[in-house]
Amino acid sequence: ADDEALIEEILARLTLREKLGQMMQPDWRTFRSAPKLSEAGAAVLPAWAGSAVKRALNAPLTDEQCDRSVGRHCLGSVLGGGGACPTPNEPLAWQAQAAAMQRAALRASSGLPLLVCNDSVHGQANLRDATLFPHHIGQGCMRDEGLVEELGALAARESAACGINWIFSPCAAVALDLRWGRTYESFSEDPALCGRLSAAEVRGIQRCGLPMAACAKHWVADGGTALGTGKFDMGGIGKAVKSFGLDQGNADCDDAELRATHVAPYLPALAEGVLTVMVSYSSLNGVKCHASRALVTGLLKEELGFRGVVVSDYNAVQQCGGSYSAAVCKVVNAGVDIVMTAGGLFGDLTWRRQLEELEAAVGRGDVPAERVDDAVRRVLRVKVACGLLRRAAASTPAGGDAAAAASRCPLFDASRAVPMGDAACVGCEAHRAAARRAVAKSCVLLVNEGGLLPLPAGEGGKPAAELLVTGIAADSLGRQCGGWSLEWQGCEGNAFTTGTTIADAIRAVQPGARLVSGRAAGRQAPSAGAASRPVAVVVTGEAPYAEGFGDVEELRLPPADVRAAVALADAGWAVVLLLVTGRPLLLPPPLLSRVAAVLVAWLPGTEGDGVADVLFGRAPATGRLSFSWPHAMDQAAAAARLKGPLFPFGHGLQTRAVG
Repeated sequence: ADDEALIEEILARLTLREKLGQMMQPDWRTFRSAPKLSEAGAAVLPAWAGSAVKRALNAPLTDEQCDRSVGRHCLGSVLGGGGACPTPNEPLAWQAQAAAMQRAALRASSGLPLLVCNDSVHGQANLRDATLFPHHIGQGCMRDEGLVEELGALAARESAACGINWIFSPCAAVALDLRWGRTYESFSEDPALCGRLSAAEVRGIQRCGLPMAACAKHWVADGGTALGTGKFDMGGIGKAVKSFGLDQGNADCDDAELRATHVAPYLPALAEGVLTVMVSYSSLNGVKCHASRALVTGLLKEELGFRGVVVSDYNAVQQCGGSYSAAVCKVVNAGVDIVMTAGGLFGDLTWRRQLEELEAAVGRGDVPAERVDDAVRRVLRVKVACGLLRRAAASTPAGGDAAAAASRCPLFDASRAVPMGDAACVGCEAHRAAARRAVAKSCVLLVNEGGLLPLPAGEGGKPAAELLVTGIAADSLGRQCGGWSLEWQGCEGNAFTTGTTIADAIRAVQPGARLVSGRAAGRQAPSAGAASRPVAVVVTGEAPYAEGFGDVEELRLPPADVRAAVALADAGWAVVLLLVTGRPLLLPPPLLSRVAAVLVAWLPGTEGDGVADVLFGRAPATGRLSFSWPHAMDQAAAAARLKGPLFPFGHGLQTRAVG
């Protein structure tokens, strides 16, 4: 009750411009005088990672730049989009930047601390050398709420070590078509499992011991869009408008299906007290979710009683009207409290102009003052819940007048607004050990003919059998980590961060294992006269992607790796097919009939040792499919897989740990 009274007292003191600043969330890269990303062409893709444009955008923020943006406009929150990082990209530089922005916020006329946001969807994935955990699709296969909660807490701590206090996770989407480029962000095709694990992650993030808000996303039915309706178009950020597109498309469903499939996963997170919810780019029955008052205010806020902040997705407002003015009125009146925006980073309307448009709309009466107050009240509520705001304690001298002392003290105390986590925790041994355990628990063993797995580790560094490792994903941290890993669309190779590739993890157990790449892989013959059958581990799967760039027409394995696996099997190798992928991919019959084992590692992150632990029996195979596995492309949609998938939901062969 006192918290709500404090919120009302603060709200009463704010001017309109101070209130509107609390409703705007720009990308902090726009605070610098630097080239726009649009000037770098395909600047958001991995190829630009070392470009001069990115270096300019990520130069350290000065106090003057922070005062001119955060301070002058009384901003309530800021974010760094995918790939945003200060220079150098290390925790202390992140902390220095966050502290500069917080100082500017506290010097502003409103004096309110700042919410600093990040897409820490599988760890602090914009930070070099952070611990990157399995993406959600793998965590769904663990069936371990306690471990999901632990990973959420560790991601929060490594984020807090960078001055971040608001994480855009968990994703509560139920992905119903495997062709969707965000399938790996979903825990499962099962709404109940999505709900339990989303709530577990919220607990981990918001109870990590540091100020941190979680964000359930993307409200609502983003995983239920129809094939061909996808309109992934983010202006200068990038376009992926495809005839088979799904991302940012339209979900056609009646109220019963909406509630049972897409709303249901949010209910446990809401019951857990998730502080924020992000709206989906997509549409429901032809209406943009961002512009739907029925969905945002009627269902989420009024019926379900959500009292926290509803935030837009990145530049989503611009998709909701012919002009920015019309769009922002629709979105804010629908119930969105904070506008997340690139704010001019891609040559679009600057966030300062967006603020002016919103202020003009309020002046005209197009956005009611009561709606502004409701939005700011919710922002303040999150800041209070995070411990960033508290009522100031009046100091009364002995024998003094308590009432007079109270009248002289400030209304609120924001002196604790910049608590930073411990930089030493980033990528530390304990966090990597937890990630390794999660990787092992997330691996799903689909096929294991003759009990081939676990492989014998041998003795004294000598392999028990000849071992060959090959495949496009064998020695690639980029493929292991997938999208949202240092860059929005992910990275290729191993130079972008610290971790252990699957090939290196295998060779740590069996130093004699041969790593063969390229066309030579399929031409390898086993040594003559070997005492036991030689084994070839073919590590294959998808290149990194995110969002609409990952929408695909076919769920195909890389053809070269398929040919190599078939050739190796025909040459006498016992082939272990190891899949590094963000979704189930088709297993052609000529391939499946030849391989001896199929192990799915999903997108395991930086700790490839967890995969080797399962391969060699240091950890048991216990993972179970969180998505059913299709026979063919006509089973890409979940409804079609009800008629008999190749492997059903929950499938997973078990092995025991050895020794």
